[in-house]
Amino acid sequence: MKSIKVIVIGFILAVALVAWPAGYMQYITAGIGFLLAAVLMAWLGVRRRKSAQKEYEDDVRRYTGTTMMKVVWIEESADERWAHQKDGSDRLRRETVYLPTYEYAVNGRTYQYASRQALSSKRDLGRQVVGYYDPDRPDHITENRPRKPVLGGFLFFFGALILLFFGIMTFTGNVTIS
Repeated sequence: MKSIKVIVIGFILAVALVAWPAGYMQYITAGIGFLLAAVLMAWLGVRRRKSAQKEYEDDVRRYTGTTMMKVVWIEESADERWAHQKDGSDRLRRETVYLPTYEYAVNGRTYQYASRQALSSKRDLGRQVVGYYDPDRPDHITENRPRKPVLGGFLFFFGALILLFFGIMTFTGNVTIS
């Protein structure tokens, strides 16, 4: 809760500094506001990056068991939507999605898992895939091996870079905030 207060107060202060017309100090206060916002965005990026890394480490520790899962049911759903064409007309597009339900066994007990990852067709009924499960809770299973976070916090760092650019440009007087 404390970090949320810091973020909110920091961004309010940053906006106030950018928007505050202080005569001859206008460029300085606006620049400080942009730099403060950039520091806060970078801090959020570091926090998000650490959080993504922790989630990955938890998943690696948790999903250590493997078993074969077999597709026992495929639910077919149709999605209809209007698509805009290059010639300016609209056309009704129909897309079919196939969501599988897997069955797997751990320690002699059978479980089912309804996936949210679509299959290519109904012909995949009976297909087998590797499932990664938590040995302490075999009902928690996933189709994907945990992957390292590559872009965790990237958008915050990118936002901090943009705000840093505007802060420097405002300090030098190349960008005017009015």
